[in-house]
Amino acid sequence: MKRNWPFIIITGFGIIATLIFLYIFVYGLAVNTVKSAALLEKAYPHIKPQEYMNIFKRQAAANGLKIIKITQENNLFLIQIVDEKQLEDILALAPQIAPLAVVNLVIYDLGDGTGVVGNNPYIWDIMIDNNKIDDMAESFSDRLSEILDSIYWKYKKEKEMLR
Repeated sequence: MKRNWPFIIITGFGIIATLIFLYIFVYGLAVNTVKSAALLEKAYPHIKPQEYMNIFKRQAAANGLKIIKITQENNLFLIQIVDEKQLEDILALAPQIAPLAVVNLVIYDLGDGTGVVGNNPYIWDIMIDNNKIDDMAESFSDRLSEILDSIYWKYKKEKEMLR
């Protein structure tokens, strides 16, 4: 039996190239998925960090969140947000997941806007396999995201009213 070596070599290169191609894209997708699950990243144009922080303090108090200021430099704030009501519920359910109710946020200057980066409480949905914990993590993550976004829209609305 005569073997067709050019066909075997071309097919082998094609299979190897396909596997490398798939690895690169699947790896990139996996890294982006984990990054989006682990970090809460937001950017808001035309608002300074100090203004954002002032509005955030009012919004947090209105939503029952406690803010603990860790450090403050020129245009950088490192804070912790604690949802004390949810913390009580979590401690009653499973004390080992108490960090779910604590979020670390950095509010910093982007030049022509403000950036907000923090740990996403939704990461606990991935780490602990429990439906109640999943619901708590998802609801806290969504609520926090809505609060952070509403600050920008409230600021923008106030600016338009002043014009």
